Amino acid sequence: MTNFFSNGGDGNNFFSKVGEGSNFFTNQESSVEDKKEESSIRDQYKTLEQNYEQIFVEAIESIRKSIEEFRPKDACENCLKKDCKIENKDAFAPYPQGCKLRDWQMQILTFLNGDYRQRLKAEYKAMMEKKNNYQCNRCGACCKLAVSEYSYTQLKQRASRGDKFSEEFISVFVPFESEEDAKKVNPEYFELLNILVDDTKIYYYYCPKVKDNMCSIYENRPNICKDYPYHPLKLLPSECSFNAWKNDVSHLAMLLKAKTDIINFYKEQLG
Repeated sequence: MTNFFSNGGDGNNFFSKVGEGSNFFTNQESSVEDKKEESSIRDQYKTLEQNYEQIFVEAIESIRKSIEEFRPKDACENCLKKDCKIENKDAFAPYPQGCKLRDWQMQILTFLNGDYRQRLKAEYKAMMEKKNNYQCNRCGACCKLAVSEYSYTQLKQRASRGDKFSEEFISVFVPFESEEDAKKVNPEYFELLNILVDDTKIYYYYCPKVKDNMCSIYENRPNICKDYPYHPLKLLPSECSFNAWKNDVSHLAMLLKAKTDIINFYKEQLG
């Protein structure tokens, strides 16, 4: 994964620590042989990557301001730890037990894992409910070409162990015989998926219950069909009408993603 957070921040190189391994937009270099449509897709996601970097900075500043509000004032003036050699007294410094700033670190964890996380969950719920303002245009793209990180055999194994999503998925989708067959269905979407998944193996599926973009089991379709798309940061075919919803909430979706990653980082560093 490309790490595009390389500047120093609150703590020891905060951007690089948080950014490493958490970039959900990959940034692979284009070769001169790349197709024009592939280059266009890369340009679109380069813009998204740049937007996310800006939003990540916004999220860091928002969280920093929140935790600074209950940082103890003049914590070091009456401290008995006279041999303290901590110079950069930020949220990630190695404060000893009994230090008021160590207590502050514990307050940070309680706050971020409690009230703050609940606030994010409420915002996420409202964002997903906003999808109800948009309607499916019955393009059939999500039925004709679906992807999973699991093979059909793996999905059946997961379903047998009680995984509800896998159970519903294999109840409607079957695997393509070859990647070439999948590519023919939607070349643009196929190329987009292959550019952004990096080196991860993905498997392609289709629903045989769809004829002329109409679902033969529409009234009894599983929840994975009813709930699609599951998140505004997931890739959608260009013809999908829910792209309008995705564009409408993309800033909030990336902000929530960034804040969640930062909370997890604080927990990892301070827990």
